[in-house]
Amino acid sequence: MLLYILRRLGQSGLTIFGVMLLTFLLFRVWVAGDIAASNINSPHPTEKQKAEWRVKHGYNRPLVFNHARQLLIRDLTEGGSKFAVIEDDKAGSTAAGALELTVDFVAPPKKDPGKPPAEDAKEPAATLITGRYIQPRLFSDDQPLTRDTPLAVLTGGKSLTRPPTGDVPAPRAVIAFQTAAGPRVRADLTDAQTAGDILDRINDSPTNRDDAGNPLVQADISTWTAGQFFDSQFFHHLATSATFQNRSFKTDKLLTDTIHERARYSLAIMVPATALEFLLGLIIAAVVAYYRGRLIDRVRVLASVLGMCIPFLAWMIYGQKLMEFISPAHAYGTFYKTNLYVPIVIMVVAGLGGIVRFYRTVILDETSRDYVRTARAKGVPLPGVLFKHVLKNCMLPILTQVILTLPFLMMGSLLVESYFGIPGLGDLLYTSINSGDEPILTGLVFLTALVYTLCILLTDISYAVFDPRVRLT
Repeated sequence: MLLYILRRLGQSGLTIFGVMLLTFLLFRVWVAGDIAASNINSPHPTEKQKAEWRVKHGYNRPLVFNHARQLLIRDLTEGGSKFAVIEDDKAGSTAAGALELTVDFVAPPKKDPGKPPAEDAKEPAATLITGRYIQPRLFSDDQPLTRDTPLAVLTGGKSLTRPPTGDVPAPRAVIAFQTAAGPRVRADLTDAQTAGDILDRINDSPTNRDDAGNPLVQADISTWTAGQFFDSQFFHHLATSATFQNRSFKTDKLLTDTIHERARYSLAIMVPATALEFLLGLIIAAVVAYYRGRLIDRVRVLASVLGMCIPFLAWMIYGQKLMEFISPAHAYGTFYKTNLYVPIVIMVVAGLGGIVRFYRTVILDETSRDYVRTARAKGVPLPGVLFKHVLKNCMLPILTQVILTLPFLMMGSLLVESYFGIPGLGDLLYTSINSGDEPILTGLVFLTALVYTLCILLTDISYAVFDPRVRLT
């Protein structure tokens, strides 16, 4: 059994990986939109603000696999100033934002106590400004970044300047780099056509020299190493989801803290609803199976079909309208604890028809077995056979149905929680979809996939426990 469990865990890992990949492609590629603009608290965010947001949240990385290079500007000076890129807004420049030049890594070199002070002082500060990655688009053959890479590829088609207005002269693409030593290096990127033009404009700028003629900053194209292969958006997204380190774009709260706050509401409605559905469904199914073909069975069939034909949303609407007529304060929200009874009752009533029909079919299938006919021929009363033997032997399909509902106990019901104003995990999933809060959404998808695959494994193990004929190999 141990080998079987290990093999199934491996299959579950591949399944979860596939789910996360599909989720990533759906929200990062197919329906992504401008996620930076939608999550910056500004009606008209600048390109520089969006670039800084993408760097902060890892959206400047390549999509799936990192085989890309990037613009790299290194500060060669030492001092107490903060290395930064500065846009010349007065000139109408948007170059820093279009190139996504933003401070990404600040780590001065460690001083070696064994070195003489003079040698230590000559080391450049290891502070970097990283530019736009050349995004490896899926299903295409993008070329790696070289000096000949067109400017349109570097900027994603964005202009380095704002369009001219009226009699104002055409704006110029001027950026400056604040060095650690204090002096600023200005570079005019107007009319630059390729990555090589940008590098030359920065390196050959007259302001890029100290008093001794040494360069203050150095612009180059970064080198690529095998260790960077998995440094991509997808694997960053997978790692943060697997470790539950996702942080909301809206509230900056960890997913684990949000689950701790909201899971109790989902459990408060799903556990009673699931337990009542199971117990009532099993009891009613056993009774109508005992009276098979009689009036009570026919009435049950009619009621089950009617209940299954009414959409679940209709049950919620009419149930809430009825509660608003009886007691409006208990029809929505969680101000009163008894408000949870309304969605619980609606979920039980709406799902009971299908549950009873399934359980009745399973029980009747078992009653046609040889051992039941033999027991009946020997004079054993039907109730004894039904409740002592039949129910025990038909528990495997019933257990399958019950165990596969376990993920929903914690995740709650998206429709019910949203409609009745219950702040559970189902409502969180709904609001994160509407607001584009991708870290919370992907974290909940990972959690659901994890719990669901574990429940399937638990179902297989329960087969071997309840049926000695089953062998897990």
